[in-house]
Amino acid sequence: MNWTRELNWFLAVFAALVFVLIALFSWFYFLDGFPAETKNIEIKKGVGLSAIAKKLEQEGLIRRAEIFFFPALLSGSQRKLKHGAYMVSAGEAPYSIYRKLRRGEVLLTKVTFPEGITLLNMAEILEASQIVPRKKFLALVKDSEYSTEKIGTEVLSLEGFLFPETYFFAPGCPAEKVVEAMLKSLREVWSTLDISGGELGFREIITIASLIEKETSLPQEKPLVSAVIRNRLKKGMRLEFDPTVIYALSEKFDGDIKKKDIKIHSPYNTYIIRGLPPGPIAAPGLDSIRAALNPADVDYLYFVSNGDKSHTFSSNYKDHLSALRRTLKKNKK
Repeated sequence: MNWTRELNWFLAVFAALVFVLIALFSWFYFLDGFPAETKNIEIKKGVGLSAIAKKLEQEGLIRRAEIFFFPALLSGSQRKLKHGAYMVSAGEAPYSIYRKLRRGEVLLTKVTFPEGITLLNMAEILEASQIVPRKKFLALVKDSEYSTEKIGTEVLSLEGFLFPETYFFAPGCPAEKVVEAMLKSLREVWSTLDISGGELGFREIITIASLIEKETSLPQEKPLVSAVIRNRLKKGMRLEFDPTVIYALSEKFDGDIKKKDIKIHSPYNTYIIRGLPPGPIAAPGLDSIRAALNPADVDYLYFVSNGDKSHTFSSNYKDHLSALRRTLKKNKK
């Protein structure tokens, strides 16, 4: 009878379809031993499921695009696959790759910001690492309103408030997320410190710490530099710190401070202004922040470089001049 043939034909087609689907889903979930080696792949924003499947096949990450496409399509979440850079391990099943894209488990880039780094240098590192474009990062961190909101006190920028350490960011990560991660690190560091009894606020302490960071790299000298800053401030003396002139000059600094440079009109030039500059000049590390909070109990007012990263500290100008002459004589040899 015709209806019997039609039924048999329908059942045969249905069975074949079920077999194909079972085979597809088996490959999708349980396929092992492919790809042969670990690879990185970038899924660009706006790329659809079909294009993603084809790219995975072209890169040798799946055997056929259909193995990825149809199960992902039937799952109903094909529009939720997230763009970004991903690492696909050797032998990884298509389902595992799909799950990474579904969860947005993007490949993170390691970025290390050294102590004493400036916003300008941070921007260059972030752009070179393809995390955030230089201009976009600088526009955000130099926005005074945004910076003041984030710090909770009036500041000109986030200079000095983004804690220098190693971070992991996804390529194309929003600048706001980068900033928040670095601010969070500073908050966590600050929460471990004893700030009781101090007459200076958060902005002033970080500013002092940044000056210490730029003046010496030796941990044992940091409390001494901190003491010089505190002592000069108490006496109403100008700080006259060269790093503040360098910061004021910014990209105009050619590696050598000249007499005309120390006369540059800038709120950061401590040869001109009295007191602290309006904010930090670099990102201080933990040792410098601790030193800013805990200056050494000494009466030093001056220090001069010995040419070997160390400094000679003096309590009066006469001794300072003697130390300066010894340094100049030593350097001439």
